Amino acid sequence: MQNVDEKKVEQGISQFQNRLKNRFIIEGSSLLGKKMEHSNLFEKDTESSKGFTIIKIKFERATLREASSFKSYLDKTIADENSDIIVDLNECEFVDSSFFGVLVSGVKRLKVMNKKFYLVYSNQNRLPIFSATGLDKVFQVFDSVKEAEQA
Repeated sequence: MQNVDEKKVEQGISQFQNRLKNRFIIEGSSLLGKKMEHSNLFEKDTESSKGFTIIKIKFERATLREASSFKSYLDKTIADENSDIIVDLNECEFVDSSFFGVLVSGVKRLKVMNKKFYLVYSNQNRLPIFSATGLDKVFQVFDSVKEAEQA
């Protein structure tokens, strides 16, 4: 019994340390005026068979702190890739309005280019948030990347 509890504690500590590491990278870089390295925050897959660029968000909370960094990353990706985009938010437990604002700007930019912008977000609590804010009319949301690619 004690081994199971110890493993849970170790996993919790590891998750907490990863969150702190990502938060420090985001906050510390912005405070020091440094240009951020995005490789530890976002993962891009351009090898999709359906011609999509898939951006996987690799942090648990997508808030104002992460929004500015993601905006520059998304803008660069849109300019460089010139392809349809899928943003995978499944690792996020929470997404705030400022981060959604960045996603909306991505939708608008791609719409002008006649490109698709899909979200993958299977969080069980997302449906009321999307319908209450009207975001269900802005985004096409899927449970998996595979579903989005097949749409």
